[in-house]
Amino acid sequence: MPHTVHTQVISPTRPVGRRQSQAGFSIIEIAVTLVVLGMLLATAVPSMSAWIRNAKLRNQAESLQTGLQQARNEAVRRNRPITFYLVSNGTSTVLNNSCTVSASGSSWVVSVRDPGSACAAAPATTSADSANPLIVVKRLGTEGSTGVSVSGLASDGSTAASSVTFDTLGRPSGNLRRIAVNYASAQTDDRPLRVDITPAGMVRSCDPLITSTSDPRRCL
Repeated sequence: MPHTVHTQVISPTRPVGRRQSQAGFSIIEIAVTLVVLGMLLATAVPSMSAWIRNAKLRNQAESLQTGLQQARNEAVRRNRPITFYLVSNGTSTVLNNSCTVSASGSSWVVSVRDPGSACAAAPATTSADSANPLIVVKRLGTEGSTGVSVSGLASDGSTAASSVTFDTLGRPSGNLRRIAVNYASAQTDDRPLRVDITPAGMVRSCDPLITSTSDPRRCL
């Protein structure tokens, strides 16, 4: 007679009194993390502010340098004098006919004739119109450079100047020889810049705070 085999399954039992481990952070760990994060942010904010201010200075200096170089290139290409003008505008959003040629203007216009009270004119495609300034290109100073001050100066570094004309060989005439770029309310971390025009018509940006004669960024 066959024997019947009985199998008994024994379930594992959980030890009494043992608690499952809990994942997550304690209130103390969260508080310490927030304190450290606050300290890091407090340290980074001044550096970020200085970086933004200096980025605006660089943007403005690069814009002025580009405008001057374009005026020179156009004079040579068109075989006629072309002038770079610093202009102030009645609005910060668009160059309009309230503009005036000014040594402290942060906007600029490259044109055949004085663009004062006519900055809304579109770039000219013909030289037949004697009434308009025949603008070649223009740029609003607040584009990426809000709050930045501009000072056009003659070669003596003190006389105000607002325009420079390049002849067909790219040589400059007129008083404007350098443009200072800074803030009216300077801060210790500011890096003011300057754009210079050489007697031969070359345009370069430089750092007036650098004094080392071996540093190519030094103003001459």
